[in-house]
Amino acid sequence: MTRHRARTPEVARARRPVRSRTGPAERRRAVAELRALAHPLRLRLLEAFAGAARTTMQVAAEMGEPPTRLYHHVNALERAGILTLARTRQVRGTTEKYFELARKRFGVVRGSKLTGALRAPLSGLATMVFDEAKADLSAALARAGTFKAESAPIAVRMLLTIPPEQLARARKKLLAALQAIQKTCKADGEPAQDAVRWALTVAFAPRAGAKK
Repeated sequence: MTRHRARTPEVARARRPVRSRTGPAERRRAVAELRALAHPLRLRLLEAFAGAARTTMQVAAEMGEPPTRLYHHVNALERAGILTLARTRQVRGTTEKYFELARKRFGVVRGSKLTGALRAPLSGLATMVFDEAKADLSAALARAGTFKAESAPIAVRMLLTIPPEQLARARKKLLAALQAIQKTCKADGEPAQDAVRWALTVAFAPRAGAKK
């Protein structure tokens, strides 16, 4: 099995407002990306290709899926501009296609307002991401006895009361903390044989029903 250094793709991250307006082309691109990712298997493919260029066969072996089930989804991600063909190789009369992520961020829209066309697929993708997080946590809890105190999974829900003038600062600190964690976890060279992939899922949003 091919080992690779994992990168963390960022999906549907809302950027801080900028002065220039979001153009129609950018909105269309974001909608196409979000719609293409609206499938749990494609989200897993996004994570699987977040490293060195790989073939669908290699990814299928790692995921434990038949390659025939993945070809359609890989093609859909390529059409949406999420995956790009890195190179090809001729092997025994066949052409192996190596794909990689086209970039690190997808579904990103500049500006503070979301159009109706963006809101629905973004909401669906967010739900799917947290469904995956729920499945990961449930699987970890099922074998809770195998973890040590210093290596146990973490689940946190924290309610914060933030004055409007402190919101930007709190958000900036959260993003900085996530970037620091990501930097710490980036290994030099090939990952260790006993390395395990962990999922970190974060939501920072006004509480539902909170007064404006």
